[in-house]
Amino acid sequence: MKIKPLVFNLFVFTASAGALLVALYMQHGKGLQPCTMCIIQRYAFVFMGLSALIAMILPFRPIRWLMVFTGLLAGLSGVIAAIRNLWVLSHPEILCGRDPIELFLNSLPTAQWFPKVFVALGLCSDPIPPLFGLPLPAWSLIGLLLLSVLLLLSLRRD
Repeated sequence: MKIKPLVFNLFVFTASAGALLVALYMQHGKGLQPCTMCIIQRYAFVFMGLSALIAMILPFRPIRWLMVFTGLLAGLSGVIAAIRNLWVLSHPEILCGRDPIELFLNSLPTAQWFPKVFVALGLCSDPIPPLFGLPLPAWSLIGLLLLSVLLLLSLRRD
């Protein structure tokens, strides 16, 4: 049985929304403030999910290719942020303070419109309690890699 591109895109969209819900629960339910790298990972999930949604709504081949490319670029930026986040967590001697990236992210329109979602207030070096044995950036890394593969698979012909 061949899986249709619609199913891949639907899964990417749903999983991206789920990842954002988990991040918001950890922030507002557990009191963990997101750092700059966390916010970049959130944006990656948002762009991957939106790319998949647009590919579902407008299923023309050139648009699907463009949306997959856009989603993969977002996923790559999220993967880089997750790896950097894991590296900082594994090197507690490194102090991650306020930086120009944080100032840039916090000045974006989305951060002004949705500050409870897109404003970075935490430090990358803050300890994060593990979720099911893995730190949150590790889960994010796994999710972003998996969603990238699924986006690529959505390019297969019907």
